[in-house]
Amino acid sequence: YLQSKKDIHIFAHSRNFAATTEKFKDFRVTVVPNYSGELLNELAIDCVIHLAGIAHDLSNRYKPEDYYRVNFEGTVSIFQEFVKSKATKFIFLSSIKAAVDTSSVAVTEEVEPNPISDYGKSKLKAEEYIQGCQLQAGKCAYIFRPAMIHGKGNKGNLNLLYKYVRSGLPYIFGAYTNQRSFLTAENHHFVLLKFLQNNYPSGIYHVADDGSLSTNELVKIISTSLHRKPRIWNLPTYLLNPISKTAAFFGLPSERLKGKLTENLVVSNAKLKRTLGQALPLDSKTGLMNTLQSFNE
Repeated sequence: YLQSKKDIHIFAHSRNFAATTEKFKDFRVTVVPNYSGELLNELAIDCVIHLAGIAHDLSNRYKPEDYYRVNFEGTVSIFQEFVKSKATKFIFLSSIKAAVDTSSVAVTEEVEPNPISDYGKSKLKAEEYIQGCQLQAGKCAYIFRPAMIHGKGNKGNLNLLYKYVRSGLPYIFGAYTNQRSFLTAENHHFVLLKFLQNNYPSGIYHVADDGSLSTNELVKIISTSLHRKPRIWNLPTYLLNPISKTAAFFGLPSERLKGKLTENLVVSNAKLKRTLGQALPLDSKTGLMNTLQSFNE
């Protein structure tokens, strides 16, 4: 997205220099071997965008210490180089999970953080480190807490739900009336560009599409993208726990996925929109349809 903007030059760094160089060979992206303050100054880099981290662990291969090493210590390492450099902006992609794991009311930036997972706790530690540093005049640090991001090339629970609905099996958790916020990648890109182009106040910003959707609505949107009639069953909730515990055997959503599908997590983007002074480009349903259609490409 950013490399299409002619007035922006991108320098990328990854732990795998050769693979990253190959990946971006057809883009206006220069891959660099490190992110030292000296190199930031030498290349006249103005903004550091920190996206690296452990998020999806569908294979359960990470240990708790891995999250703190990557999400916390890795962030500290990069932020320290930013502080030493002449760069003026630092953007850290955190997560709404650094604040809460579930919420039936729209979560604002003023909420008292209470993360449950090592993922959320490690992200919060990184946030606290950034906010605890005194920045020189002219420097800004932005912490984005996105809702569940989706877009082309998506990985994670949305893909699992899509494959499940595509299989033709009924969605059995229709009795739950949860609400969740989402963030379409296009809206995230738009917000990122605005923060690059403008000098907004440092701080935490919750990033999410307008409104929220129930998982039942999401199943209907997925069915529409597949040109199918949605199959949603309102089974009594007392039957669902024993069913979901044997889910894999019957090809049904797993116990872990059931929790993701039936819990509430509503995110307020009011502060973000006040800061931007405008609405986001896409509404939640349009963004989801764009992502779902990309699954068939």
